[in-house]
Amino acid sequence: MWLHTKGVKLKLLVAVIASFGFVLIAGNLQTNAAADITQEKITKIRGRCTENLAALNRLHQTDAFLRNDRGNLYRTISDRLMVPLNRRLAANRLDGGQLVNITADFNREYDKFYSTYIDYDNAMSDLLKIDCSKQPVAFYTALLETREKRTELSKINLKLKELIRQYGIKFVDFKTNFEKDEATSDGA
Repeated sequence: MWLHTKGVKLKLLVAVIASFGFVLIAGNLQTNAAADITQEKITKIRGRCTENLAALNRLHQTDAFLRNDRGNLYRTISDRLMVPLNRRLAANRLDGGQLVNITADFNREYDKFYSTYIDYDNAMSDLLKIDCSKQPVAFYTALLETREKRTELSKINLKLKELIRQYGIKFVDFKTNFEKDEATSDGA
C-alpha cells in the first residue's frame, strides 16, 4: 500500500512540477516586460496614475485625429493622384512601370498602416482600461506593448512618406524624359 501511495505521490509531484514549469514558461512569454519592472517603477506608476491616464487619453484622441487625417491624405494621394496618372499613362501606351510599382508598394504599405493602426488603437484602449494604481505591472506591460505598436505605426508612416517622395522623383524624371522626347520628335 505504501508503494502505491508513494507512486501516486511521485506521479502527483511530477505532474505538479510539470504544470508549474508550463505555467512559468507561459507566464514568462507573456510577462517578459513585467520581469524588468522594479519596485521603484511600480511606485512611480501608482503615484502618477491619474496623470499618466490623462496623458494617454489625450494621446489616444490626438492619434485618432492624426490617423484619420493621415489616412485620408494617403488615400487621396493614391486614389486621386497616383492611380489616375498611372491609368492615363497606360491608356496612352506610355511606360510608367516605375510609377505603377511605387503605387503598388504604397497601397500595400497603406493597408499595413490601416491594420497596424487598428492594432495600436485596440492596445491603447485596453491599456486605458487598466487601473494603474491597482495593477501597475499589468499597466506597465500593456504600456510597453502599446508603445511597440505605436513605433511600428511610425515606421510605416515614414515608409509611406518615402514612397510619396519616390513617386514624385520618378514622376519628374518621367516628365523630363517625355518632354525631351517630344522636343526631339517635334524638331526632327
